[in-house]
Amino acid sequence: MKSIILKILEVIIPSFISKLYVSHKKKNNRKIIDLNNHDVFSTLNRVRNEVSNMKFYTHGNYDRVKSRMCFDFTKHKTFVCASRMKNLLNTRNIDNMNKNKLKLFVLDEQRLMHEEYIKSIIEEWKFKGIESEDIDYIVHLFEKFRYDVVVSFEHRINSIFGNSYNDTNFSLMLAVFEMWAMGIDLLPRDMQTTFESLNGKFKNLKYIG
Repeated sequence: MKSIILKILEVIIPSFISKLYVSHKKKNNRKIIDLNNHDVFSTLNRVRNEVSNMKFYTHGNYDRVKSRMCFDFTKHKTFVCASRMKNLLNTRNIDNMNKNKLKLFVLDEQRLMHEEYIKSIIEEWKFKGIESEDIDYIVHLFEKFRYDVVVSFEHRINSIFGNSYNDTNFSLMLAVFEMWAMGIDLLPRDMQTTFESLNGKFKNLKYIG
């Protein structure tokens, strides 16, 4: 009886160890490009749709200009972020990048996302007749309400790259994408706060679109 049990164990144990090894190897072989299907991209789409349904009012009357300006801002932000995130995933040799280099790369990319969507909305608003000083005022308001989120992003990136739990570039980028998705979820709130603060400043503007 004992010999039969030993023979069974001789078969089962190596098989079990082999499966663990394959599972571990598979986990460590995950590529950053696999994050192409991360829900951060569906979150960007959902948030854009949420904001498109927001309606702003001035003195009890629907304010079409303010509502449209809010959506246009969100449109540029979500499109730019999605595009740059996709490009980031396709960065050459990103899976083998040095950890410190990857961290700086992510921080730079986060900064460039912000600069690009701000530049895009400024260009559109100028084309649609918004004065430069008014554009600066709106951008300043948004950045003021968004400041805590941006600072938290930087703190979390430092934490993600500073701990020993994320032992592959894939796990590091997965943590970053989870963090970005959480911040994007807060975007409708910050847009609401920003544009409610404008009162009726642009209500009578002939805003194209």
